[in-house]
Amino acid sequence: MAKSTIRKILVPMDGSKGSFHALDEAICLARQFGAQITGLYVLHVAYDSPDLIYVQETQNRLKKVEKFLENAKKQVMKNKIVFTKEILFGQESKKIIDFAQKEKFDLIVIGSRGLGPIKRMILGSVANSVVNKSKIPVLVVK
Repeated sequence: MAKSTIRKILVPMDGSKGSFHALDEAICLARQFGAQITGLYVLHVAYDSPDLIYVQETQNRLKKVEKFLENAKKQVMKNKIVFTKEILFGQESKKIIDFAQKEKFDLIVIGSRGLGPIKRMILGSVANSVVNKSKIPVLVVK
């Protein structure tokens, strides 16, 4: 990959150590290439419904999400890198892939395992799906 091609890096985050390891790697790459980073959280919902935003459980989860995305922002901005945060609703891997393509990201940097129910898997189901379905290069961080 030529140096000039990495300008926008997408880091899907779920608050896990794995997603922060991915963010660390993205910071290193962003410093080298002069890229910007977007931290993306996808709140898993079985179907898209704008009303879900008002459910108390969703509100509680979003408060936690805002907190770890704010921590991510501080970590990135300490390195003088532009950081944007996004929160989407839906099926995680599909939303990550669609968002990355729509917004023309050059690279997706994702943790190998997140907060999913089966932590012992070699490659988490979201990361695995993103790797296999994305047309954009994906860097998986352990």
